[in-house]
Amino acid sequence: MVKIGTEPGLEEIPRTLRSIDSRIKTFGVLSRPDQPHTFDVVVSSSYESALGAQTEYLRDGLYVRPELFERISAAEGRILRMYERVAIQDLAELAAPANPIPPFRDSVDARSQLFLRHAAYWDFALRHHKIDAIVAQNYGHNGYDAVLYEVAKANNVPYMFFHEFRPFQRAQQMYESVSQLDSNSLSTALIEIARQRFPYLPDSPGRRLLMEQQVGLAAKSDSPTPSSSPSTFPRLRRLKNVSELPQLIPRSIRRRRRNARSMRDERDSCSPSPLPEKYMFCELQSQPNATTALKGWMFPDQRESIAMIASHLPAGWKLAVKESDRQWSRMYPRRTGFWSHIAAVPNVHVVPSATSSTDLLAGSCGLVETSYSTLALRAIQMGVPVIVLGHSHIGGLAGVRTVVTDGEAARAVDEVCSLQGARLAAEEVNSSLKAFVDEKISATIEGTLSYIPKFSGPVEREDFIQRTITNVSSVIAAWLLQLDSHPTKSQGEPRNRL
Repeated sequence: MVKIGTEPGLEEIPRTLRSIDSRIKTFGVLSRPDQPHTFDVVVSSSYESALGAQTEYLRDGLYVRPELFERISAAEGRILRMYERVAIQDLAELAAPANPIPPFRDSVDARSQLFLRHAAYWDFALRHHKIDAIVAQNYGHNGYDAVLYEVAKANNVPYMFFHEFRPFQRAQQMYESVSQLDSNSLSTALIEIARQRFPYLPDSPGRRLLMEQQVGLAAKSDSPTPSSSPSTFPRLRRLKNVSELPQLIPRSIRRRRRNARSMRDERDSCSPSPLPEKYMFCELQSQPNATTALKGWMFPDQRESIAMIASHLPAGWKLAVKESDRQWSRMYPRRTGFWSHIAAVPNVHVVPSATSSTDLLAGSCGLVETSYSTLALRAIQMGVPVIVLGHSHIGGLAGVRTVVTDGEAARAVDEVCSLQGARLAAEEVNSSLKAFVDEKISATIEGTLSYIPKFSGPVEREDFIQRTITNVSSVIAAWLLQLDSHPTKSQGEPRNRL
């Protein structure tokens, strides 16, 4: 169980799962090795795994079996790109591998060595513990968990993950692959089995209203709503450690210099001519982005996605591109020459970052987005056509066209441009959003796994926690029951249920 039951307040999930089926033995990947837990066995932690610092690697002489590498090598390039998220972390907060493994200094070779350490360790762990099934808190977006998914698949070990996705925060859906994001079938089936066979608590009375508010079908209440995201306090608290200042100050100066260069490149790349009358709009994603790094497939490299869409525009059309509004502080600076590279793409019009994204969206004939963003939801609400690149959970909504191939991109651009800026009627948009809510009510369970929202009183909070613990445990049990009904292991020694 990868980080399921590691959030304070949710530690009872492993114990509850075992109470449902006493044959289950739980193996846990924690956040930190010293945190409280109720797992039978601790396999590792994010703290140790991020840089591949498990002692077994050196102590036991672990290596990647050639037959395993052959099966996972196709994913290596994508995972090396995902390791950008490792490179930007404060490495002092992570366990460093023991000597003689050198400290992580971001490079292609360092990422390649990290990939091999991750693959060797997870292959060892799955075989050593005889793991029969893996359940993860989220899709693999931290690097080490993405490798675990690939190693599990190569070893024919079933893998399921929970996913809390916007705009439906505080709702969990279950998948076995990122490519299934547009499908509700597995999650709906597991919830139905859980309701029939295992303890399952009904949704809170206000859940449907909350989900309707999240997609804009209902006005938000004037009263304070529970927080839907973790507090930023732990991050701010780190700055109070005076001993870290010698490291923080130089790092801050370097980041400011990079930001200044990036912003100068961006300003110099802005198109001098006025925005054309006919254009599609793309607000860039910040990088590295956990959402797009996996769901976006190849499209997180935004020069590629921009060039692909722009190449299919009719004569006289432009793709208006601007920096993400979330990048106001340039927390994630662009690589050297990024904006010059973007501006050199034919049919691209780089817009100053101070320009309102809402105004650009309103004047556009369509929006180009990778996987999902709040701006994509806003476009759907306005009836603006949306082209979504990569895997996404909003593909069935009215006006949305999903793209994973060049041919699909050409057709989508042609369809959107032929509309000449026409908008979908509000009735059609609302009907589509209502159907979307109905589908997700049936295909999600109420709860969170990576944080506990803030509530106005202790009773509401405890009710939410208990519902999460009970229902998460029950749908995991339902999934294991399905595996028993359709076993994937045809031979070999007995293995653990979880």
